[in-house]
Amino acid sequence: MMNKIIFSLGSLLMITSVNSLANELYFETNPVFESTDKGNLLVGHNKLGLYTFKKDLNSPTKPQCTTLEDQGPLGSCLARWPAAVVNQEDIEDIMASDSNFGAVYNEDIKMLQLTYFDLPVYYWFKDSSTKNFTGDGVQNAWSLIVQGQKPVMFDGLNK
Repeated sequence: MMNKIIFSLGSLLMITSVNSLANELYFETNPVFESTDKGNLLVGHNKLGLYTFKKDLNSPTKPQCTTLEDQGPLGSCLARWPAAVVNQEDIEDIMASDSNFGAVYNEDIKMLQLTYFDLPVYYWFKDSSTKNFTGDGVQNAWSLIVQGQKPVMFDGLNK
């Protein structure tokens, strides 16, 4: 009986944490590269992995993961892939440290979204801890960001 209660409580906490992350459309981001078994990967808020989206390849001036389209059972694309946002003062320092960084104005959230090689940068709501990286290769559309490499391996770094 006690095992069932602990399991149920653990399941409830996991569902609650996933649902609370799904409600966030963005996170303030101070990006850094971390050495991992997948390479030097870009991380941000709470050292969570940062990703790029395949659909943004043809439209780097406007993020394609929005609040308006792709409404699924877990909410919009941005609810599942929150934007990595930066403020004007920070982006200047970030760009000075690595010229591959930039920013694009995201109309949905009315904020500057970090870019890497001109592609908007996102989090994955299912990543819950450092070096978790569960969004890599999701639907062959999402890619972790490796330092100095243009993100194009949308089927995942291990494939």
